[in-house]
Amino acid sequence: MKGNSGLLWRGLTSVTGTLLVLGICGTQCSYMYAGTINSALGTSSTRIVAGEGGGNTTYYASEYGDLNAENLQKLIADAYGESVLEQEEGSVLLRNNDGTLPLASDKHVTLFGHAVVQPVYSPGGANSAADTGKYVIDLKSALEHAGFSVNNTLFDAYSKSDTKRVASNNLQVSGDPRSNGALNDAPVLGEEPASFYTDQLKASWQDDYHDVAIVMLAREGGEDKEMMMKDPEGISALSLHQDEKDLLQMIKDSGKFSKTIVLLNSAFPMEVGWLDDYGVDACMWIGNPGQRGFEGVANLLVGKANPSGRLTDTYAVDSMSSPAAHTSSQNSNQWTNVDEVNAAVSDKPVNIDNVTVQSENIYVGYKYYETRYADAVTNPGSGAASSVGASHGASAWNYADEVSYPFGYGLSYTTFEQTLDGVSYDRDKDEFTAKVTVKNTGDIAGASVVELYAQTPYSEYERKNLVEKSAIQLAGQGRTKTLQPGASETVDVTVDRYLLASYDYTKAKGYILSAGDYYFTIGDNAHDALNNVLAAENATGMTDFDGKPVEGDAAKTYRWSYDDVDTKTYAKSDAGGRVTNRFEDADANYWKDGAVTYLTRSDWKGTFPTEPVKMTATGKMIELLKGDLYRQSKDSKSVSDYTQGADNGLTFVMMKDVDYNDDETWNKYLDEMTIDEMTTQLSDLFGTAEAASVNRPAYAAGDGTASVGGNTYAKEYGDARDVTLYPATNVLASTWDYGRMQRRGELVGEEALYAKTPVGWGGGGNLHRTPFGGRNGEYWSEDSIMVYLDNLVELSAAQKKGFAQGVKHVAGNDQELYREGLNMFFNEQAFREGALKGVEGIVSNENATALMMSFNRLGVVWSSASTALTTQVIRNEWGFKGMIETDGVAGGSYKSHFLSSLAAGVTTYCIDPGNTAAAGIKKQIEDNDDGDMLGYLRTSMKSFHYALTRTSLINGLDANAKVVKVTPWWRYAIFGVDAAFALMTLGCAYMMWRSGRRGKNARETVKVESETATGKRGIIMNSRTPSMFSNRTIGFYLGLAAGVMAIVSLVAYAMYAVAAGSYNVWVIAPLVLVVLAQAATIPLDNDWLIAVTPAIGMIAWCAFVMECMYTFVGHFMNLNMFGDQSLFGPVMTVTVLTAVTVLMLMVSSFMRKRK
Repeated sequence: MKGNSGLLWRGLTSVTGTLLVLGICGTQCSYMYAGTINSALGTSSTRIVAGEGGGNTTYYASEYGDLNAENLQKLIADAYGESVLEQEEGSVLLRNNDGTLPLASDKHVTLFGHAVVQPVYSPGGANSAADTGKYVIDLKSALEHAGFSVNNTLFDAYSKSDTKRVASNNLQVSGDPRSNGALNDAPVLGEEPASFYTDQLKASWQDDYHDVAIVMLAREGGEDKEMMMKDPEGISALSLHQDEKDLLQMIKDSGKFSKTIVLLNSAFPMEVGWLDDYGVDACMWIGNPGQRGFEGVANLLVGKANPSGRLTDTYAVDSMSSPAAHTSSQNSNQWTNVDEVNAAVSDKPVNIDNVTVQSENIYVGYKYYETRYADAVTNPGSGAASSVGASHGASAWNYADEVSYPFGYGLSYTTFEQTLDGVSYDRDKDEFTAKVTVKNTGDIAGASVVELYAQTPYSEYERKNLVEKSAIQLAGQGRTKTLQPGASETVDVTVDRYLLASYDYTKAKGYILSAGDYYFTIGDNAHDALNNVLAAENATGMTDFDGKPVEGDAAKTYRWSYDDVDTKTYAKSDAGGRVTNRFEDADANYWKDGAVTYLTRSDWKGTFPTEPVKMTATGKMIELLKGDLYRQSKDSKSVSDYTQGADNGLTFVMMKDVDYNDDETWNKYLDEMTIDEMTTQLSDLFGTAEAASVNRPAYAAGDGTASVGGNTYAKEYGDARDVTLYPATNVLASTWDYGRMQRRGELVGEEALYAKTPVGWGGGGNLHRTPFGGRNGEYWSEDSIMVYLDNLVELSAAQKKGFAQGVKHVAGNDQELYREGLNMFFNEQAFREGALKGVEGIVSNENATALMMSFNRLGVVWSSASTALTTQVIRNEWGFKGMIETDGVAGGSYKSHFLSSLAAGVTTYCIDPGNTAAAGIKKQIEDNDDGDMLGYLRTSMKSFHYALTRTSLINGLDANAKVVKVTPWWRYAIFGVDAAFALMTLGCAYMMWRSGRRGKNARETVKVESETATGKRGIIMNSRTPSMFSNRTIGFYLGLAAGVMAIVSLVAYAMYAVAAGSYNVWVIAPLVLVVLAQAATIPLDNDWLIAVTPAIGMIAWCAFVMECMYTFVGHFMNLNMFGDQSLFGPVMTVTVLTAVTVLMLMVSSFMRKRK
C-alpha cells in the first residue's frame, strides 16, 4: 500500500483539481445567470435599506391589499377564473347544425384524437410552465367535472400510446446565427393511424359512450416553429391529414354516434371545408386554452356559457390562397448573387441570404378576400374574377370557393338584432361615436359583439398615386353585457378618425384623408358588413360567404364625404414629429426600378404575386449588410465633456416624477454614473444588475404573451407555483371584449407584483400575415387596427399596476422561418398600415414604457440598427420615451454591431450573457475618446431609467433609501464548494509532493547502497539502454490514448467551428496543451504534469459547454430560439469527446506508474 500512495495522491490531485476548475467555471456561469437564478430561488442580489424619512413607499399597490399569502390565494383564484371567462368568450362556434349544442342529456361521450391526451395549452415562447403539473386542467377532467361520463378505455389507450406530436418544422433552423442550414427532424402530426383502433377499442363505444363523439384536432407551432406550407405529406400543415380523415371516417361509418363535435385546438386557421364530408354536426375553435381554459370549453358544451367569440382571422378554404402565402416563409427567396454576398459579409449565410418581398401590398387577410370580392361584384374590369390566384386551379375566382368563414364570424346559441342608430363626430377629440342598439331576439341569455367597419374612398387620386384601399376595414368594436331574451342594450363604439387615414408614399409622403364618400357600417362579420356598404352604393349581385344571393342592408350604414384630399391634418403626429417617408430603402424598387410589381386592386389579374420576387444585392446593399453603420465623426465630443461619478444627491426613486424633457435634472442624475456602471446595465439576461451609485435595485424580467413569463410567485408569500398561463392572445382577441383585455392586463400586473417582476415582454405586436406564422398564437389578429386597439387596452392596464409589459416584436416579425436576419422588403404604405400600425397604438401612448425589437431586417438593415425606425418613428413621431430592447443577441454576429444599434436608439440588449455589448461599447468610448458614443450611452440610460422609475421597481424606496448589494445564500454555497475543492486540491497536492520526496530519498538510498556494493559508481549494470516504452503499465497507455482522444476532440471541434462560423481559443488552447503534455510525459514521466493535465482538459470542456449553453437549453427545453439546434449533434459530439478525454486522464493519473 505504501508503494502505491504516490499514485493515489497524484490521482486525487488530478480529480480535485479538475473539480476545482469545474467549480470556478460554474461560479462564473452563475454570475452570468444571476438574475435567472435569483428569480427561480426567490432570492435577490440587492437589499433596500430604508431611509429615515419613513412614509408610504408603496407606489404601486395591489388591489388585494398587502402582499401576503392570503391575498396571493385570492389573486390566483381570480386569475384562474379570468382564464375560464376568457375561454368562454373567446372560443368561436363555427358550426352548430340543428342545435347540436349545447348538450343537455347527451353526457356519455367518447373523446377522439390523440390531442385529448396531448393538448396544445400554450402558444409557445417563454411563457409560464403551468401547462404541466397539478394546477392544469385537461379536457377530460373538465368534462367530468361538468357531469360527463367519458370513455376511459379509449382515453387510456391514447395515454399509453407511443404516438407524440412534434412541432419541429423540418425547415432550416433560423433561431441562431451559427446555423449551418441543416434540416430539423420532420414534424409529426401526432394523430393515431387507423390501425390503432382495434376491435377491442371499437367495442368500447358500441354499447355506451356513444351519445356524442368529441374529436379534438391540434396544430402546434411556436417560437422558431413555423407551420409548414408543404409538410412531409406534401400538403399544407393546416389541411386535414390522412390519419385525421381515417379517424373521422371511422366515426361516421360506425353509425353509433348521434352527434359529432369537432374542437380545433390550434392557434392557426385550419382548412375546414371537410366538415360536411364527415357529417360533423358542430365545430368550435378553442385555440390554446392555457392551464384552465378547458373548464370554459366544457361550460360552453353544456350551455353553462353561451358562445360569443368572433374570428380574428379569415378561415380560407385553401390556406395557401392568400397573396402573402406566395411571398413568405417557405416561399422566401435567396439573393440571386448569394455567393457574392457570402464572400463579402462575414455573418453566417443563414442570417444574410434570405429575402422576402411583400408584393401583396396592404392586402393581408380579409383585406385581400373582401376587396377582391367587392371588385368582382362592382368592377369586373379589374380582373378580380379572373382565374389568377383562384384556389385549386379554378377557372374563375369566386368568394364562396375561397373563404370558409370570414373575419369576425361566430355563432351563438341565441340570435341578435343590431341597428345603427347614428354616428356623431367630435371635432375637438377628432373621433366618431357610433351608437348601436343590440336586442336579444332568441330564447337564451347571451352577449353579442358589435363590429364596426369603415370603407374609405378609392378613386382617381388613389389609383394614380398608388394608394391602395381595402374595400372594408375594421374601425372599432364593442360588446354588450349578457342580455336576457327580449332585452336590449345600446353600445357606443368610438373611432379615432386617424385610423381612417391612408398612407400616400408616392406624392404626399404622409397620411391623407381621401376625397369622396366614406361609410361606417355594422355587420355580423366583415363580409356581411361589406355587403351592407355595397347595398348602400346600389350594387347588385352580392352573395353571402356560402355563395347564396343576398341584398345587404343599407340601413346599417352611415355615409359622409370630404370634397378634397387632406394632406395636412396628419402631417405631424400627436407628439409633434413630422410624418413622412422613412423606409424608402426598404422598397425593392428603391434599389432597382421595376424590381417588384405590388398587388393593386386596379389590376388583380396582372399583379397577383404567383411567385416570390428575386432580388440581387448591389454593392451598396452588401455594405449595409455588413452592419457597421456607425462612424465616429471627426469633430465628436470628448469623454471629458461629460461628468462621471458626481455626487449630486439624486437617486433612482427621486426620478419617478421627473419629466423626460427635463434635461437639466436628468443630466445631473446621469452624471452620477460612470461609464463602467452604465455599460454594465446594457445587458439584459431576464433582468439587469443594480446601479449602486443611484440606488437602483437589480430586477428580474419576464417574457411571455400569455403569462408573466416563465416565473413563479415569490416564496415569501407561501406559494411558489408557476404564474398563471392564460389562454393564448388570439383567444383573448376573439372575445372582442375590452373588459376582458383590461382585466387580463390588471391581473398580469398583479401577478408581476407577487413574482417581483417589474418588466416583461408580453404584448403581441405582430400580424398574422399568413396562417402559417409560428407565433400567431402570441399575436392578436391578421388585422392591424385590431392589434392597435387591443394591445392598447391590455398593456395600458398592466402598466398602471407598475408592470412594464413591453410589446414585441417591432416590427414585422410575422414569420419564424429565417427570422434571424431576414431581409424584408415592402412599400411604405403597406408597412405603415400593417406591421407598424399594430404596435403604434401602445407605443405612442404616453404611459408606454417598454418595447422589444425584432430579429428581421428592414430592407438590409437590422431593425435594432435602423435609425429610421427606432429614432425617427418610435422616438420622434410616436413620442416614445421608454426602453427599447433588442431581441436576443446571444451568438449572433449580425446583431453584435453594438455601436450601430446603440447609436440608432436601442437602450438594452436582450440575452447577452457575455456582456459583449458592454465590452464593445466601453472599448469604443475609452479607446477612441468617443464622446458621441458616450452621449448615446447616456441617452440609452436615461430612457432605461425613465422606464424603470415608472414600474414597481421603485416600491420600498424613498429618497434616503439605499440599495445595498448582498450575497444570496446560493452564492455562498457555490463559494463554499469552490473553497472545499481548492483545499482538497492543495491537500492532495501536498501529499503527492511529500510522497514523491519519500520516494526520491528511498531511491537515492538504494542507489548509494548499490554503488557501494559493486564499487562501480555511475556504471549502469545493464549495458542496453531501456526503451521509453519498456516496462509500461496500462495507465501509461491510457494516458497516451487520452492524448489521442484530445486530438480527436480538436478535430471534432474544428469541424464544429467551421459549421458554426466561429471558434473559441479557450477550447482550442487547453486541448492543444493536453496533447503536448501527454507527449511530454513519455520521456519526462513527471507527476505534476500528469496531475494537472485533466484540469487543463476540463477548462476546454467548460469553455465549450458555456459557449453552447443555449444549444443545450434549447434542446432539452424544446425551445429552438435558444441556440442552434441544427448543430446539436456536433455539439454533443465535442462535449462527449472532451469529457471522455478528461475522464481518461484522471483514471490514468491513478494507474500510471513510473518506468
